[in-house]
Amino acid sequence: MLETVDLTIRFGGHVAVDHVSCRFEPGTLTSIVGPNGAGKTTYFNLVSGQLLASEGRVL
Repeated sequence: MLETVDLTIRFGGHVAVDHVSCRFEPGTLTSIVGPNGAGKTTYFNLVSGQLLASEGRVL
């Protein structure tokens, strides 16, 4: 299982990901959708460890 709890990242005064909590269960398929600039890639970079969160955690 992969879980994020209140994951947040700020770039200067801009909040790119704001307190996102989500759980991904083994054996399931999950899609994350949204418009350009919504923070999807930033979220995946946080989950993968490419970026460090300003707040929250990845479990």
